[in-house]
Amino acid sequence: MKQHYLLKPLLGIVLLILLLAGCSQQQNESKAAEKKDEERVGIIGPMEVEIDLLRSHMEVDNKEEIGDLTYYEGVLNGQQIVLVQSGIGKVNATIAAQTLISEFDVDTLINSGVAGGLHPDLGLGDIVISTETVHHDMDETAKGFKPGQIPGMDTRFFKADEDLIQLAKEGTKGLPDYVDVFEARIATGDQFIASEEKTEWIYNTFNAYVVEMEGAAVGQVAQLNNIPYVVIRSASDDAGEEAASIQENFVEEAAKNSSHVIEEILKNMGS
Repeated sequence: MKQHYLLKPLLGIVLLILLLAGCSQQQNESKAAEKKDEERVGIIGPMEVEIDLLRSHMEVDNKEEIGDLTYYEGVLNGQQIVLVQSGIGKVNATIAAQTLISEFDVDTLINSGVAGGLHPDLGLGDIVISTETVHHDMDETAKGFKPGQIPGMDTRFFKADEDLIQLAKEGTKGLPDYVDVFEARIATGDQFIASEEKTEWIYNTFNAYVVEMEGAAVGQVAQLNNIPYVVIRSASDDAGEEAASIQENFVEEAAKNSSHVIEEILKNMGS
């Protein structure tokens, strides 16, 4: 009889433990489902100066290294984001963009940074919001393709998302008074342009307002994965003969302007 009375409380304790474990598992699964359902924005900046401000302002929940790249998961202005410094150039940007989609399940891609100005009305620090992007160094013209056209693809221009463009326009409020804002095509190539002749050719051929080294790669990845994207660039030089020295003196200010727009986009996403 004594053994029978002792078993009752033991069974009660075991049942209580199992019940608590089940509740805990349900809560964890519920939290995981909520996190999965929440929209996540992947943000790519090529250089450290282009992501420093964003990283310093975000709440970092997790840091993960894949390859040589570090991905920062967390919250910025109430929005779930994954931030990465891709490195310079189209291959680096492509790897970062596809990893954000495949490994982190981001729903949106934003590429931020600085660029060389092409349009004569563009001044240092001015913001260009991409309407579309194009590879200016893609050249199969000897086979009858147009400049920038990739054989096997339906278009040579990768259209940015209209809703993101609108959010970016709203996000330019609060920029310094000297900053003008343009919505225009952005040209991309694995070249730092420091030539008036090359600048004129890219502008005349593609009617692009700025030139940089990552945006069209991000746009192409976004199109292939059927997710929205936008590129935000601030002019740090004029892509002319003195472009390198001009950029060196103005890159931080330009990066600050583009980071401001990104933060405002994130703030307005949930409203």
